[in-house]
Parts: sequence; C-alpha cells; structure tokens
Amino acid sequence: MVLGMPWPYFAITIHAYMSPSPRLRSGTNPKNSGTKPVKLLSGGNPQIAKGDGDAPVQAYIAAMPGWKRAVGEHLDALVERHVPKLRKAVKWNSPFYGVEGQGWFLSTHCFTHFVRLTWFQGQALKPIPPGPSKDPNARYLDIREGGIEDEQQLIRWITQAAALPGWVSHAQDASISAPNPKVAWFFAKQGPWQACYAQLRELALESGLTEELKWGHPCYTLKGRNVFLIHGFNAYCALLFHKGALLKDDHKLLVQQTANVQQARQIRFTGEKQIAKLAPVLRAYIRQAIALERTGKKVVLKKTAEFDMPAELANAFKQMPALKKAFQALTPGRQRGYLLFFGGAKQSATREARIEKHVDRILAGKGLND
Repeated sequence: MVLGMPWPYFAITIHAYMSPSPRLRSGTNPKNSGTKPVKLLSGGNPQIAKGDGDAPVQAYIAAMPGWKRAVGEHLDALVERHVPKLRKAVKWNSPFYGVEGQGWFLSTHCFTHFVRLTWFQGQALKPIPPGPSKDPNARYLDIREGGIEDEQQLIRWITQAAALPGWVSHAQDASISAPNPKVAWFFAKQGPWQACYAQLRELALESGLTEELKWGHPCYTLKGRNVFLIHGFNAYCALLFHKGALLKDDHKLLVQQTANVQQARQIRFTGEKQIAKLAPVLRAYIRQAIALERTGKKVVLKKTAEFDMPAELANAFKQMPALKKAFQALTPGRQRGYLLFFGGAKQSATREARIEKHVDRILAGKGLND
C-alpha cells in the first residue's frame, strides 16, 4: 500500500490505472471551454490533478459524465450549505471534503454505474451507511442514476461526519511534529520493544502533538496538556491515553491497567506486525483523544472518602493521632496515593511495613512521590 493512502483509494487507484482494458474517454469542462479535454478513466472518473481548494473540485464536477455531474453538483452544494470552515481538495482523482484543522470526512469517486461516497468515519455515523469497506472505520454510499434518494438522511450524515475527527493523509497533510532530542535516549536504548517503540513514535509524531519527556517516557501533549504516552513492561508495550476512560472504544482495545486506575487506559502490543495492522485504527484513537482534549472534558474522579482505608492504617491513626491529623492535611491526591499504595499490598504484614516506612513523610506533609 502506498504510505498514507487509505485502503479505499489504494484500491480505486489500482482499479483505475491497472485495469486490463482501461476505457479512456475525453470530456470537456464546460466552465473552461477551449481548454484541454479532461480524460475520463475507468468507470468514467475524471482525471484531475491534485490540488487544494474549491477550483480543482469544481473542475472534477464539471468533467463528471452524464447524470453523474448533477449528483456531484448537488452533493457539493449540500456540503457547502451545512459544513462551516469547509476545506476542499482533489487527491487521487477524487474530491475530498474536510473541516479546517480536523482532517477529511468525505470523498467521492465515479464508477460506471454509480458515484461512490466514502465516509472516512462511517462506522461512527447513525445509521451506519450501507456499504462495507475493508477500512475498519470507513463506509460507502453508492448513488445511482436516479440521484440522491434521501436528501435529509444525507444531510444528517454530512453534519455528523463533519463533527468527527477526520482522516488525515499523513504523507502530505499532517503537521508532523519535530522529534524532541531529550526523548532520543528512550528510543535508542536496547530492549525487547525497541522496534515497536519506533513504530509508535512515528504514529505519535504524525499527530502534530508536542513530544515531551515526562516520567521518563515520551509523552505527547496539546498546549501543555497530556494526551498520551508510550511505555513498556515485560509482557507488552503500550500507548497510554491519559483520559482513556472517556474515549469511545469501538474496537475493544482499551485496557484499564489496574482496578484503581480511574482515568488512563492502555492499548497494548506484543509485536511489530500487530502495530502495523492496527495503524489506521490507532490513528483514529489518537485523533479522538486529541479532539477530546480540545473540549476540555475531565474524568469525574472518586472522592478520597470513597477509597477503602486499609485496617492497618486506621489502626495506626488510633495509635498516633498526630499521624491522622497530618494525613488529613495532605491534598486529596496525596491521600489517594497513599491509600492505593498501602492497600495494594496483599499481606497485612506488608501493609504495616509500608505504613511504618512512610510515617515520617506523612508527618512532614509530603506525598508518596514528593
């Protein structure tokens, strides 16, 4: 597959240029009479040079043969009417529609008996458009000679799709982040996940987020706010989304690391082939996480009082009232840290040892990691 090209357009390009009997015809652009005729590729699809803006899209529509031109004009008008901050382009001989700063949500392509609409996040639309795709996120809608059958449903799909994080052509359109030299050592160090880390970093930098070093790991931020990081353990490496509990998990990939983790969720990997196979899906999760961070939404955390207090800590408070007073003076986050750490030990003796070791820190007003 050509790097950065989604499956539907890879397939379309192969179909158009490698057909054993390509039916090349000529069409003229009525808006530019006297200009060089536009070639029609297999299926009657106009061959239009790639370009950004409305002009190449209008050139494509004007060259659509027969009844297909009316479909193209009708669709273009609906998109313009219902999508603010609309962005247009022609890529791979297909018009693309997107939202500024949000990627592409729709594209069209001419085939012999229909005009195909590709919804890049079609699986998230309601109802789901009828045509299945090999892309795990995309769906098709084929419009035939009778024209658009249900305009109101089409409008609903357009408005829904435009509101979702769109598809980005990473080879040409993404704002690629610059690698951070402070993070280079993490990717250079030897270990079982070195090749996987390199693949995950490529996906992370494609997102346009800022690469930083936090907690000893590559962390990707939006205006200083953490979106996700890369880390690894003995059995797996992972992308960890800081607000993963709020993400829509259509592919059932998100993992809650432990029962006490409230916000973060992981997507785990055990090999390079797995990451390569999931790359389009991972990009969708990353775009979703970025869109979520832009909204400013936060995970509603349990209050400190809702956490279980180990019996050993309650007993220590009875024996040492000053310890209880100092603990209650800590910030809620520091209190939760101690409760989770002390309660995480399976043996009572281990819990008692942990409490005894940290008494001086609590009395000094310090948290577990201060």
